[in-house]
Amino acid sequence: MIRKYSASFKMNVFRALLLITFPLIGMLLVFNFYSYYAFNAKFVESNEQSFALYAKNMQTDLDAVDKFLSNVAVSDYNYLTLNSPVSSIKAHVASHEIMTQFNTALNSYEIANAFFIYSAVNDTYRDIFSNSYSYEVKEAIRQHMRTLTFAYENHYYNGWLSYEVEGKAYLFRLLGKNGTYAAVMVDFDQIHSMDLVQKGTEVIYANNQDMPLTNKQFIADHQIRLKQNNENFILVGQPIPNTDVQLFFAVPKPSVFKGGLALLFTLSLFTIMLVTISLFFFNRSLLSPWHRLMTSIGKGSSQELKEEYYIEEFKQVDSTFNDMNNQINQLKIVAYEHEIERQKAELQHLQLQIRPHFFLNCLKSLYGMAQQQSYERIQHMILAISSHLRYNFKDNLQLVSLHQEVEHVLNYIRIQQIGHHIPPKCECSIDSALEDFIIPPLSIQAFVENSVKYAMKPNEQLHIEIKVILLQSDDGDYADITIQDNGDGFMDSILHELNYGESSFYTDIHIGISNVRHRLSMLYGERAMLAFFNNDKGAVSEIILPINSRIRDREETE
Repeated sequence: MIRKYSASFKMNVFRALLLITFPLIGMLLVFNFYSYYAFNAKFVESNEQSFALYAKNMQTDLDAVDKFLSNVAVSDYNYLTLNSPVSSIKAHVASHEIMTQFNTALNSYEIANAFFIYSAVNDTYRDIFSNSYSYEVKEAIRQHMRTLTFAYENHYYNGWLSYEVEGKAYLFRLLGKNGTYAAVMVDFDQIHSMDLVQKGTEVIYANNQDMPLTNKQFIADHQIRLKQNNENFILVGQPIPNTDVQLFFAVPKPSVFKGGLALLFTLSLFTIMLVTISLFFFNRSLLSPWHRLMTSIGKGSSQELKEEYYIEEFKQVDSTFNDMNNQINQLKIVAYEHEIERQKAELQHLQLQIRPHFFLNCLKSLYGMAQQQSYERIQHMILAISSHLRYNFKDNLQLVSLHQEVEHVLNYIRIQQIGHHIPPKCECSIDSALEDFIIPPLSIQAFVENSVKYAMKPNEQLHIEIKVILLQSDDGDYADITIQDNGDGFMDSILHELNYGESSFYTDIHIGISNVRHRLSMLYGERAMLAFFNNDKGAVSEIILPINSRIRDREETE
């Protein structure tokens, strides 16, 4: 069945151009509408940026004060002294030392307006205020602070809390438990106000129930409801992290572009009518045939209904795309297969670099050291883990020197030595001529980790030996890298899989080794070799890499 559609391409284009010319006037009107709303959008965006900067500065100041107070409540000797019963003299001296720190902090942190220290067990209370408060206000705040210390047994996780004292809102942060507390107060009215984008912008603080804490008179005068835009103001706001407070900007709406909307609306309706008529003819003359052509291309050779296009250009396009259809399908299959291979390589790369069990064991070791108060060992452990992470996050195809790889392996061994009762031992013997030889990162690390994971025995020290020598042959020089441990060696079935197998067992159980083999194959081709065997001492893994490879040649040209 064949349907024919007769039409003149040139006439259709001419007709479409005529119909499009008139709607251009309407497009100008639409542009006016767009300019109006774009102006408002830019206006809101500029104030949102100002708001974000304001909120960020406030959050930074609160975090700095919180960190200072946390250091006092967690690690300060004088605070720890007040946490248990001591003599009145010791309590007095300890509280005096703390207040000395608070006095310095009051001058250093602009956002802080008062600091407090209270110890119920030693019946000690001290505070320090900035100079802007009357005696009556201070007494009211002191009474409120005493009330707060009895409200919760543990204030560490409550964050910053807002309260009203004598009709005025303040922000408090308490740290402590069991009757001993350190606290800081922030006065909303004295928080430094930066220059805002729009003149007349008001800053409003509210609690999580959307009840205003500040600027109440302004809210009442303008009948503002938080989180709802007023006819005269735009509200921009969000919660402040680690507090029960929300921050809002009430930005006056601009007075421009408020006139002429009725005329623009009328002209826009007229323009819409012209555009509708134009689109109707344009669709009938060009878009519908084009749609049928695209549908035909999409169906390919399996279509049951063929069309004969009167427009010569459409005929050529239809013929060309039909010829290309089979080629595109073949290319899709090839591209899909390549994508699957790439995803597998990336997955193995991620699996190699992310080892949750290793890092969980490190955290457990750190926790044990902290219980034993082995602070020096904790410092060494953290530095070693930091170096380990930094090296692991290298690109899997970025090359490093043999010296760097060995240093990373030794750092990994140091981590294992800190965390094990019987620390493993690693000895390295490297030909000095090969220290700068470049290899893919984690090439040796993967085999050392396998030794630590599978060769370590209870009540017996694991001994790993890394040896790198230079091999010379007729077809070029090679670097021979062997990693040997004193474990029980490889099982026969695993040896066969490592040396010859490509099964799912190999890729699932030995992801690190599979990743190394894949990367070496990509970088060196068939000139790179991996071998696994047992000797009288234990398991041996051997890597043989060409020195005069295409990688070295490529780097020299770069």
